[in-house]
Amino acid sequence: MDNFRVPLESQIQHDCHQRNLVSISISDPAHPFLFSRKKRLYTAIVTGCGYASSTLSSSLPGGASSYIADHFQIKNQELVVLPLVIYLVGYIFGPLLLSPLSEHYGRKPTLNTANLVFFGASIGCALAPTFSALVVFRFFAGLSAAVPLTVVGGVYADLFKDSASRGKATALYTIIGSLPTVCGPTLFAFVSIPSFRWSFWLTSILSGLLGIALAFLPETYLPKLEKMKAQKLRCRKDCANSFAQIELDGRTSTAILGVALSRPCRMFFGEAVVFFSSLYASLIYAILFLLFAAYPYIFHGIYGMSYSISGLAFLPMGLGVLLSYYVIFLWDRYYIRHLPKASERQRNAEYRRLPLACAGGILQVFSLFWLAWTSSSSIHWIVPMLSGVVFGMALMLIMVSIFNYLTDSYGIYSASALGAASCVRSLWGACLPLAAHSMYSNLGVAWATSILGFAAVAMVPIPFVLIIYGEAIRARSEFCVKVHQKKDNFIERVEIGSAKGA
Repeated sequence: MDNFRVPLESQIQHDCHQRNLVSISISDPAHPFLFSRKKRLYTAIVTGCGYASSTLSSSLPGGASSYIADHFQIKNQELVVLPLVIYLVGYIFGPLLLSPLSEHYGRKPTLNTANLVFFGASIGCALAPTFSALVVFRFFAGLSAAVPLTVVGGVYADLFKDSASRGKATALYTIIGSLPTVCGPTLFAFVSIPSFRWSFWLTSILSGLLGIALAFLPETYLPKLEKMKAQKLRCRKDCANSFAQIELDGRTSTAILGVALSRPCRMFFGEAVVFFSSLYASLIYAILFLLFAAYPYIFHGIYGMSYSISGLAFLPMGLGVLLSYYVIFLWDRYYIRHLPKASERQRNAEYRRLPLACAGGILQVFSLFWLAWTSSSSIHWIVPMLSGVVFGMALMLIMVSIFNYLTDSYGIYSASALGAASCVRSLWGACLPLAAHSMYSNLGVAWATSILGFAAVAMVPIPFVLIIYGEAIRARSEFCVKVHQKKDNFIERVEIGSAKGA
C-alpha cells in the first residue's frame, strides 16, 4: 500500500485505448465515511464482537486450566499453562501472516475466513482426545483469532474520518474487547465444572453466531470498494478498460505478505517511538496473563477458595476496565475544550494521547505492590482482590493511549506499527506465564509479585520521555516524514481540485 494514491474525484474516462482509473471520492455515497448511521453502527458492533470473541478465548485457560489438567492428568505446572501460551504464540504470527491479506482481499473476506478457521479450531479443542491435540488446535485458534486484533482497527479507521471520533470509537471497542479477557476466567471457571469441553463448545457457539453476522458485513476497505466498482463497470462494453488503482499496482498476496513481514520488524528496531511504546504496553499485557496463573496461588492457595470461586477474583478487573472508559472520556473532553488555547506543541499526538499512559503506568505499579503485600491469610481476601480495579484501569489507560498514539503518529503505516506492537505484546504474554509456577512457588506471592512491580517501575518513565522528546524523534523518522509528505500532497490536490471547481 506504500504507493497507493486515491484520486480526488470519481473518474471514469470512456477511452477504449487506455486504462481508465476508477475511484471513489470522499463525497461519493459509496465512501465508508458516508455510510448510513445504521450501517456504520452495525459494522462497528459486529467487528467489535469479533475482537471480543478473540480476547474471550484467550482467557479461557485462566478459568479452565485446573479442569484440563485433571482430565489429562497433567502434573507439570509449566505444561498446565501451555494452552494459554500456545494461543498467544498464534497471536504473534497471526497479525504478520494473515491480517495483511485484508489489504489485498478486503476486510470482509479476511474476517470471515479467520472466523471460520477459529470456529473449526474451537470445535477441535472441544473434541480433542489428547492434551497434544488440544494444544495444536489452540495454536490454530490463536492464529485465526489474531486477525480481528489488527483488522478491526483498520475497519474503524475506514469508518471514522476525524481523529476525535476514531479515538473514542477505538477506546470503546478496545475496552469492550478487553472485558472478556479479564472476566473470561470467571465465566469459564463455572462453565468448566461439568467438563472443560463446555468452555470450548461455548466459544464455538459464539463464533458460529458471529459468522452469521459477519456474512452481512459491508466491505469498508476503500481500495477493495474501488476494485468492486471497476469490475462492475467492466461488464459494460463502453467501460471495458476501467480499472481501480489497486489492480494497476499489480501487487500479489506474496508481495503484500513480504512487506507485512518486513515492515513491522523495520519499524520495531528502527523506530524509537514504536520500540519503546511496544515495550511499555507489552509489560502490563504480559502481567495480565501471568496473573491468570498467579491468582490460583493467591485465592486458592492462601484463602482456600475453590477454583470456580477463585475465578470471581477477576471481576474487579472488569470494573476497572469499565471505569477507565469514563476517565478516557473525561480526558478527551478536557483536551478538546482547551484545544483552541493550546500551543502548537500541545496539539501534537504526545500531549493528546500519552498523559493517560503516564497515569496508567503509575496505577500499574500501585496495583502490583498492593496485591503483593496484602495477599496474606491475616488480611481479608477482598483487600488483594480490589487491587484488580486499579490494575484494570491501568491496563486500559495504557493500551488505549498507546494504540491511539501509534495510529496518530504513523497514519497509513499504523497497521505495521500496531502489528509490531501486537507481536511483541503477544511474545511477552506467551513467555511470562511460563515463569509463574517457579516464581510463586520459590519466592512466594509477596516477592514474586513485587518483582513485577519493580519491572513496572522501570517502565514508568517511557511515556514521560516521549511527551518531552517524541515530537523531535518523529521528525527524524523515515515513516513519519512519509506520512506528512502524503498529507501535504493530499491537501495540495484538494486545493487544486477546489480551484478547478471554482
